[in-house]
Amino acid sequence: MLKKLVFIVLLLLLLSTPSSFAQKKGVSVTPSIIHLDLAVDPAEYTLTYENNTNADITLLLSLSDFNELEESYKINFLERKDAKNYKYSLSSWVTFENNRLQLSPNEKKSIRVFIDKEKITKGGHYASILAEVEQSEDEKKVNVRGVLSSLLFVRASTGKEIEEGKIRSFRPQRDGIEHPDGFILRFENSGNVHVVPYGYIELFDPFGKLVAKAVLNENSLDALPESIRRYDIRVIPYQKFFIPGFYNAKVYIHFGKTNKEIYSYVSFFSQGSFDFAKIALLITVSTAFVIYLFKRRKKANRE
Repeated sequence: MLKKLVFIVLLLLLLSTPSSFAQKKGVSVTPSIIHLDLAVDPAEYTLTYENNTNADITLLLSLSDFNELEESYKINFLERKDAKNYKYSLSSWVTFENNRLQLSPNEKKSIRVFIDKEKITKGGHYASILAEVEQSEDEKKVNVRGVLSSLLFVRASTGKEIEEGKIRSFRPQRDGIEHPDGFILRFENSGNVHVVPYGYIELFDPFGKLVAKAVLNENSLDALPESIRRYDIRVIPYQKFFIPGFYNAKVYIHFGKTNKEIYSYVSFFSQGSFDFAKIALLITVSTAFVIYLFKRRKKANRE
């Protein structure tokens, strides 16, 4: 007997992306991402669901802890057994005002979510509020279930929250010795709370002139604790032509409530605006042609 295939339509959100993926003709949730600092924010918040369809629906609310896939922009939903061993899980300290919500066509309703501020442990904690559309027996045979996701980032207030981070690597993004149009930065969050690194990059030519600049993390993407996050940064050139030579790039970063600062630099050789491969090929072909003509003329003179 064939196993039933279950296609889960997860309207997932990239970390710290401000907009919801919910389609206008489906069911939407706001906010799609919530950041709470229990040192200054209330230990509760409100989610609003809107039914943009022409049918009555019932949403079943549940929780799923998540972590970040190493060096990616994707998150990993944890199974219950894995969540128990994950010290940054959040689901144990979250409750709903009501975990079942009925919506008529074009109706909008809100529900409150509570966090146990007194019992939550130190550091950052992460979970997704999942709203699954309840299906009838006939609909279940279709093997498709829709799940709407809202991500929750919580920073506890125990006095033991640690903000630490370092630049694991910083390098130009390019092939061979081509002039880079961007850089790759790997930021390691070695603390126990999520942070959002911000900063900028400056690129200097062989004469020390500033020739390009870039902004780090324009989308305000979080770096979860005890993880390495990769940031791809595009540079904005100040000129159209670049000479060959050794270039220096410097990156300056600040992050966290304490506004910690770190920096790094890298030196590399660039062919600038030239294409050395094409130039080498042209020289090789030209040299071969000159040699051919020389030999031909020499042969003609002998004859």
